[in-house]
Amino acid sequence: MRGKAILKALLLPALVAGAAACSSSSSSSSSDAAGGLRWYTTCGAPVCMVAEDGGTGSDGGDGGVSSCVTETAGAACATAGATCDPHVGCEVLLRCTDKDPKVQPGGCPISRRAAKRDIAYLDEEARARLVDEVKRLRLATYRYKDAPGRQRLGFIIDDVPSSAAVDGPRDQIDLYGYLSMTVAALQEQMARADAQEREIAALRKRLDAIAAGARRRGRP
Repeated sequence: MRGKAILKALLLPALVAGAAACSSSSSSSSSDAAGGLRWYTTCGAPVCMVAEDGGTGSDGGDGGVSSCVTETAGAACATAGATCDPHVGCEVLLRCTDKDPKVQPGGCPISRRAAKRDIAYLDEEARARLVDEVKRLRLATYRYKDAPGRQRLGFIIDDVPSSAAVDGPRDQIDLYGYLSMTVAALQEQMARADAQEREIAALRKRLDAIAAGARRRGRP
C-alpha cells in the first residue's frame, strides 16, 4: 500500500496539470475554421504543484510573461507569437497564433490509443533497464543564463542525450517521458515490495506452524 501511495502522490500533480490545460482550452477548436490569428491556450507545465488550498501552483508565468488584460481564448489577436499569462495555474499561457499549439507536433501529449501506432508494452526486462537509467541520472541545480534569478533542479541532457526523457530536436527534457520512466521505477519498487510482503507472510505462517507444533508436544 505504501508503494501505491507513492505512485498516487507522483501522478497527482501531472493529472492536475493536464486537467488545468484541458479545462482552459475549450474555446479554441471552433476558431480554427475562422482563420487568422487568435488567442489559444498552451499546454502548460506537464507537472505542476498542488497548493495547500487545493489550487494549482504557478511560478508567475513563463519567464516573466505579462498578465493578460482583455485577452481571452478564442478571441482575435494581431501579433503572431505574442503571449500573456491568464493566471489559470500550471503555467498555462495564451498565445497568439493561427493554429492551436496543443494539437501540433510537440504540443500536449495525447494518451489515446487512436493517436498512436507501434504500441509495445514494456516487459520486466525493459522496465528494469529504465530503472537502471533512472538510478544513473545525475541531478543538478542550475540557473538559466537569461533568467538567473531562479535556481532550478533537474538533469542535463548532454549527460544522457539518447535517453527516452530527452527531446533532442528541441534541446528539452521530455517531461512526459521522464515521468513515465519514474512510473516504471515505482512499478518495479512496488513489485519488489509485494514480493517481500508475500515472503514475510509465508515465513510468518511457517513460524506459526512451528510454534503450534511445539505447543502440541508440550514444549515452551
